[in-house]
Amino acid sequence: MFGILSTAARNAFSMNVQQMQTRGMATKLKSHSGAKKRFFPTSNGNFKRWKVGLRHLNASFSPERVNRLSRSTIVNPTQRKMLHKVLPYK
Repeated sequence: MFGILSTAARNAFSMNVQQMQTRGMATKLKSHSGAKKRFFPTSNGNFKRWKVGLRHLNASFSPERVNRLSRSTIVNPTQRKMLHKVLPYK
């Protein structure tokens, strides 16, 4: 009896992705956790991000520049294409 169970378990866990897809088992894609924290989807399919350069070494910046860096911006089309791949469920 235990031999049958171990054989069934071994067969279930030894399938590769191709075999799982042919048998109708779904595979899930993982979202990139770093991108999840840095980019936020908008309603029209774009992504919003914060500008860089505001955290440190900015004492010599003018107030206008600090103000400009504190605003968010929309990613460019190349980044957008990459983000749609690494964040499939957003």
